[in-house]
Amino acid sequence: MKKGISMVLVLLLVCIPLLFSAGAKEEKGGKLVVWSAAAEDEAEALVKTFKAHHPTVDVEIIRAGSSELLTRLQAEQPSPSGDILLGIAQESFDANMDKFVGYKTSHHEEIPDGLKDANDPPKYYGFSMPLQVFIVNKNMMKEADWPRKWIDLTNEKYKGEIIMANPALSGSAYAQIYTIYQLYGMEALEKIAKIATFVASSTAVPESVARGEYAIGVTGENNVAEQIKKGAPVTAIYPEDGTGARFDATGIIARGPNPETAKLFMEFITSEEAYNIILKTRSRRTVNPKLPGPENLPSLSQIKLIKYDATHAGQIRKELTQKFSEFIR
Repeated sequence: MKKGISMVLVLLLVCIPLLFSAGAKEEKGGKLVVWSAAAEDEAEALVKTFKAHHPTVDVEIIRAGSSELLTRLQAEQPSPSGDILLGIAQESFDANMDKFVGYKTSHHEEIPDGLKDANDPPKYYGFSMPLQVFIVNKNMMKEADWPRKWIDLTNEKYKGEIIMANPALSGSAYAQIYTIYQLYGMEALEKIAKIATFVASSTAVPESVARGEYAIGVTGENNVAEQIKKGAPVTAIYPEDGTGARFDATGIIARGPNPETAKLFMEFITSEEAYNIILKTRSRRTVNPKLPGPENLPSLSQIKLIKYDATHAGQIRKELTQKFSEFIR
């Protein structure tokens, strides 16, 4: 009898480690530093659930804008203090691939090709799909006057009516000007720079339109969904000339201080459970095809998408933002 019990205990000791994902080790008293460009409540909800699965891991969240985090990533080489970069645009990963380490999670096959790094092992996985749209205050502008295409933003009749985030300070705002540049060139950007008002915070854009301070804003679709849920008189307009099929992503920072707990976090952040949190917390469209789109917004099949060349966007980001900054001075 005792021998039988001993054998069971031995088997348990052998099998329990296998319950953890390949390559990831549970370390009691472990630490994890997450550099997050996601919204504060979103990051906290994700970390709270992660800690429910791994209660012994002490997690620190460093919250900042994408540009600030990328600057910090460069400045702290070759020994960065962060372990995870959370919710940064794909093109930013592609432009800094040597700063990340590959890890293939157990959820790899659940995420479609094109929404994760093509390297094996991948250096990042899609976090959400921040499709860029127009937000319009329905009380301030008649439907017949709403902008329908990106090029409409160059119309002089909208001068003083448009609010946008500064692309030098916001990853999503950079995606907006890159899309316009891709479709219509530098001349269109110069015209928009003279018509629109630019602010430092991307979250200020939908909030300002919802309050009626501006009639039109350019923002991520999830921000429009959030304002609709709050009862604001706004609507989302998907440009008829297409919005870029882009995504932001999460990856493990190379040479970070806690590589094993970073793998544990990647296992979690690529799970359907985590994507549900992303969807529900901030109405973000996720890269997991099992989950629906945000409430009050159309399905992906109803939206015209255009190819978003994240590699090229990353390569010309410095040059394009510098030129655009000259336009808005």
